[in-house]
Amino acid sequence: MNGNKLRLAAIFSALIFIPCRSTFAQTSEHSKDSSAAARANERGEYTLAQKPYREAIELQENTFGVESPEVAISLNNLAVFYQDQSMYPEAEQTYGKALSILGRNSRQEASIAFTLNNLAALYLDEGLDSKAEPLYARALGIWEKLEKKDGINEAVTVSGLAGIYNSRNQDASAEPLYLRALALWIAQAKADGLEAADAFFHLGEIYRFRSNNKDAALMYARALSIWEKVAQAENPDAITAEAALGDIYRAEGKYAEAEPLLERALKAAEKKLGPNHLDVATSLNNLALLYYCESKYAAAEPLYKRALEIREKNLGPENPAVLQTMQIYAALLRQEGRKTEAQEVETQGGFKGVDRL
Repeated sequence: MNGNKLRLAAIFSALIFIPCRSTFAQTSEHSKDSSAAARANERGEYTLAQKPYREAIELQENTFGVESPEVAISLNNLAVFYQDQSMYPEAEQTYGKALSILGRNSRQEASIAFTLNNLAALYLDEGLDSKAEPLYARALGIWEKLEKKDGINEAVTVSGLAGIYNSRNQDASAEPLYLRALALWIAQAKADGLEAADAFFHLGEIYRFRSNNKDAALMYARALSIWEKVAQAENPDAITAEAALGDIYRAEGKYAEAEPLLERALKAAEKKLGPNHLDVATSLNNLALLYYCESKYAAAEPLYKRALEIREKNLGPENPAVLQTMQIYAALLRQEGRKTEAQEVETQGGFKGVDRL
């Protein structure tokens, strides 16, 4: 869930607030301040970037009063800046000020929901799911009551709440929310974004856990299609999706479809984690099993051997995963007619040979 939390914070941080009213002069000066802050932020001059944000707030306080929605909006944007710099105490305090002002102004429900989303994302960044959950729930209640609907931002709220339930393995609560978020994005022609890919992926995980491989395969495929289009095909969730979809296809006898997925998953895992990581051993094992099913024993053997070496190095020779890999490796050697080598592996593992996986 951690990677997802960071991504959610970025999504919510991108929300733009539109003031309810403004004069030309105020808008012009505020625009200059905002542009100066953005430029300083891009240069990495974070301390300098705070000054224009604060000047914009002071200008709006003098123009509209300290309790105006415009001030609350600028406070929210300053809090977003703090959040992006991982200045969490400052961000939390500033979001709180914005919410306090907005709560005292009528017809500011949408701005309240935006700020609640941002604050919830902040808590997610800090691993405080229990504090984020009621904020998402409150924001969702606001979106549902608004006469003028905002499907995209409602979907962001729904998916954030779904992510919390998913992290707790509360699939019965997470599933309908992910489906609802996808329906909202589809209605807005936004079902090809990273937010949708995240929902598709987690639905795939839920369905696979239930052994609903048909629906899981559809969800994984949709997520992978999006990630490939936006050059995100090597993120951790994409690697997991490729491996899972490849395994589903292998189990269904769709070897031609499974092979490129499992091969890409292995390469991506090696690139990201290094050659001796336990997750790489899992990818090696999955691809080797496919090759075994295809009777490509010569291709499977070095993969099983590598998986065995990695697991033995990381887990020790007596670990059940190591012993199981030894059994499979020995079975493969026997399949190739190399009985002496198979017996040596079996002796090393302390068991008699098996003739099948």
